[in-house]
Amino acid sequence: MFYYFSRFLIRLGLPIFLRRLFVINQDKIPQNVPLLIASNHSGSFFDALVIGSTLSQPIHTLTRGDVFKKPSVAFWLRQIKLIPVFRGSEGRHHVKNLDVTTNESISALKAGDAVVIFSEGICVNEWKLRPLGKGTARMAYQAWFGDNDLKDMRVVPTGVNYEHYRGTGKRVSLRYGESIHHTDLKTRPEEYEKWLREFNELLFERMDREILTIREEATKEERTRAFNNFFGANSIPPKGNFLFSGLGWLGRFIHRPIYEAFHKKVAKMTARTVFYDSALFGLLLYLYPIIVLLISAIIGILAGFKAALIVFAALPILAYLGNRYR
Repeated sequence: MFYYFSRFLIRLGLPIFLRRLFVINQDKIPQNVPLLIASNHSGSFFDALVIGSTLSQPIHTLTRGDVFKKPSVAFWLRQIKLIPVFRGSEGRHHVKNLDVTTNESISALKAGDAVVIFSEGICVNEWKLRPLGKGTARMAYQAWFGDNDLKDMRVVPTGVNYEHYRGTGKRVSLRYGESIHHTDLKTRPEEYEKWLREFNELLFERMDREILTIREEATKEERTRAFNNFFGANSIPPKGNFLFSGLGWLGRFIHRPIYEAFHKKVAKMTARTVFYDSALFGLLLYLYPIIVLLISAIIGILAGFKAALIVFAALPILAYLGNRYR
């Protein structure tokens, strides 16, 4: 129940948090088959939120295992269908957990759910596809050729592309690529290592088509041109007429104290890590509705129920307009 409640809030919250979200080729995702969503990983847990908001079936996301260390935290992470992944580099005692990760993922696929795996392995805030680990290939091999009856599974190369990695008001493009079936590979399954290499080469090729690439040494002007070319000429919402521009300014003005309070808290929590956007959106996702309810309740006490209802509806709308008409 908490998973579906969270997904409901995410689908409401993303249009407010983002300036625009573009979903490309969603109609080409295979239907009525198990899906292994192989994504790049430049936006930390925010990547999974963007992907999950677009799919109809539940998603299970493979997530770094160290965040599951505290039982209380692990409980809530499990409620939103996260599956821990422990790397061998974190200690030899974690190697045995790789089988647990695979078994949980296979079970989710058998149930008709989608599994999201970040094929690069680690998260880095940058605009390019990094070399792929073997985790996606091994899981696909196990699903197709293990004793799991998942021959119809498809691997969907996916690219999540951000205009920036710090806060609200960004353009985001989620692009689904041409899916991979085991019949697309020429190497025989018996040649395991060679099969893994061919799979990774094919996956990298199809993922790279869906990912924005910008040179690290690119100037600010070159990055802006790259963003505009990638997202499209009409990807920036027009400023609108005087009314919408004014409402956008009002939305930013009203929400600035709330946003600044969250920004300072999250910046301190995440320091120089890649988790800023994920933590900011996560806190806003669950606490902003409470703030709106409290403000509306105070207005209701002072000015009556109708005024409270107007404030309750107006605040999220103004937040949306504030990001859209900047």
